[in-house]
Amino acid sequence: MALLRLLLLLTPVCCALPTDGDLSPPITNLRLDPGNKRLTWDLSGNVSRIQCYVNGAVRDSEKNNRYCSLYVFPKCEAWNFTVHATVPSGKPFSAWIDYPRQEGNPRAAAEHLQCRVHDLHFLTCSWAVGAEAPRDVQYDFYLEDLSTTRKWPCPQYMEKEPGTHVQCRFANVSQLPNDEDQNRLFRLVVQGTSRHSRVPCSEIFTSLSQIEEFIAPNLTADCNKSLAVLQWQMSSHFTKTFEYELKIEEDSGVPIMQNNLSQESWILPNPGTFTVTIRAQGGQWSARQRFVCDPEDEARLYVWLIALTALLAVGAAILLCKKYSVLQKLFPPIPHMKVPTADNCVHENMIAWQPGTPTPEDCPVAEVQLVEGT
Repeated sequence: MALLRLLLLLTPVCCALPTDGDLSPPITNLRLDPGNKRLTWDLSGNVSRIQCYVNGAVRDSEKNNRYCSLYVFPKCEAWNFTVHATVPSGKPFSAWIDYPRQEGNPRAAAEHLQCRVHDLHFLTCSWAVGAEAPRDVQYDFYLEDLSTTRKWPCPQYMEKEPGTHVQCRFANVSQLPNDEDQNRLFRLVVQGTSRHSRVPCSEIFTSLSQIEEFIAPNLTADCNKSLAVLQWQMSSHFTKTFEYELKIEEDSGVPIMQNNLSQESWILPNPGTFTVTIRAQGGQWSARQRFVCDPEDEARLYVWLIALTALLAVGAAILLCKKYSVLQKLFPPIPHMKVPTADNCVHENMIAWQPGTPTPEDCPVAEVQLVEGT
């Protein structure tokens, strides 16, 4: 009897056998096939309503009563993979395995592994040294794309005394795959090593869009006499669509709050002077920006334009007068000349001689005699 109990403890697959006296389980040889990403089994009886569970959560329904498709397989912590079925008698049947097999002290593995994408370009992961880790433990980090199995080792570590890695930073996440539908999964792994004992690894599974802390949007505002138009732009390497929260506070004290905005603009009646801040999907709030939209600004602009036009006109007239005076000095007017052949043009200083009038040579001349005095 003791030998039978020992054999049962050493069996890798645990099954809840039917209670109707039939010792032949309908599902046997439960196993994982990482290459095809399947949980498979051998079927030796009639069953119905087969479903697969991972750590107690439903993952998939069976395919052809032979396997369930899976997308994630752990490397560090053992997960429970269970198959539930119903036998012809209507009673439930379950078979399960734990994968992978645990080796080493789990309390020596890195603890509290956390990762975040921040400040648009950076991926930072941090962890704590295991509570029961060996004194010479060292941790190394890598990032794995589950769809391609491509890996990226950590380019930059931060250390804790005496030189144990406790943080990793990627300074340019734009080099990582950009997933259009935001569902690309990554495995983020911290592998421990020691000369004295085996140290299990630690891991988390996530998409980079799920752990991104969004930067604040870039906000601008334009106003006219009746409306204020707010516009903003958002940047991310992994997320294409956003929802925004917008806070507007008028100087009059009236708060305006808009949530779940999917567009990148907002129009509101001219509120005069107001303050705005915005964020995307729980990310960072932008700095408070104060805008002044005065309804009379447009009229004032026209007044200034008219005054400026008048001033320019006066200035132009003065310049023209000065320019004319200088030209007069440089280029004085040329006197008019009498055209000899023109009979009908008589100058005021000219005398016209009538026919028959004696010429100046025919005028009588008196002789004058000079007498010397004594």
